[in-house]
Amino acid sequence: MVRLRNFFKKSITSQNIFYRYFRRKGWRRFLKENILESAGCNRTKALSIALGVFVGISPFWGFHTLMVIFLASFFKLNKVLSYMCTHISFPPLIPFILGISLLVGSKIVGGETNFRNEDLNLDFVKNHLLQYIVGSLALATSLAAAIGGLSYLILERLKPTKNTK
Repeated sequence: MVRLRNFFKKSITSQNIFYRYFRRKGWRRFLKENILESAGCNRTKALSIALGVFVGISPFWGFHTLMVIFLASFFKLNKVLSYMCTHISFPPLIPFILGISLLVGSKIVGGETNFRNEDLNLDFVKNHLLQYIVGSLALATSLAAAIGGLSYLILERLKPTKNTK
């Protein structure tokens, strides 16, 4: 119980740092400085966004920051952008991510998930852990590809044009 409480405290602290950063900069300034005008090509930026989304939805709760910084460094991607995109799993969305991961996992693994008659207890977790892990990885992969591709298209569209005379 103490570990769970510490996990939630660290998660909330991480979210507060993230939101404080945006309050200080604002959305427009963040998008302009960290995405549109940051160093690197649009492909690198889109891959950074996709990596952040993948890690943010992956089932490795508690290790998202460590994983994304390591992987972004390893693949030479934008670390700030990847870190910011890991926050796709902020607390109001977590129940939806868990539910969709279980549903996707049940389709892939072949099990059945019925939330209506189930109690969320340790037996439920034991019985559906494989479904959750497989579904979470499948959901993370598909959303990372979709959001990464969409962000690449948007970045290409917003690319500043150089006037050559």
